Amino acid sequence: MKSLLVLLLMTFSTLSFAGKHEQLPTVSQVEVERYVGKWYAHAALPQFFTRTCVAQTAEYEIIAPEKISVYNVCIKKNGKTKDIEGQAVVTNSLTNAELEVTFNQFWTRLFKVKGDYNILALDKDYDYVMVGSNNRKSLWIMSRSEEKIPTEIYNSYIELANKLGFKTSKLVISKF
Repeated sequence: MKSLLVLLLMTFSTLSFAGKHEQLPTVSQVEVERYVGKWYAHAALPQFFTRTCVAQTAEYEIIAPEKISVYNVCIKKNGKTKDIEGQAVVTNSLTNAELEVTFNQFWTRLFKVKGDYNILALDKDYDYVMVGSNNRKSLWIMSRSEEKIPTEIYNSYIELANKLGFKTSKLVISKF
């Protein structure tokens, strides 16, 4: 029982609770229809639930107006995968760049745990994105493919993340 409580505390400590942290500046506008689809996380701040991942993907699909399904896959060193499903709800319909995510796990549903998801940078072609949480504990730099993100784009995202207060020295680089 004690280990279960520790596990819960560690899991919940990585999620951002609404209203507790200063809202991050986001991109001015996101076309949700263009944003959905598969993304490859090339760099991410480590989370308890991704500690064994060498690579991650996220897949989004519109399921209703302002509601998106979330399907995250963790690829482990041995090639095995683990996945988690959830839903995201747009919380700022003026920009569509701020969302609230819940995952379909017993504990997150029981305690009504929600994480914020802010689109901080997005290229005009929707090929590269940087997403972070208001508490600065979650950050992902993603692209539409496994191919390396161009250095200029990657470095600009790192520079922005540093300015916003993220600990980019702790980013884990994916191995696709």
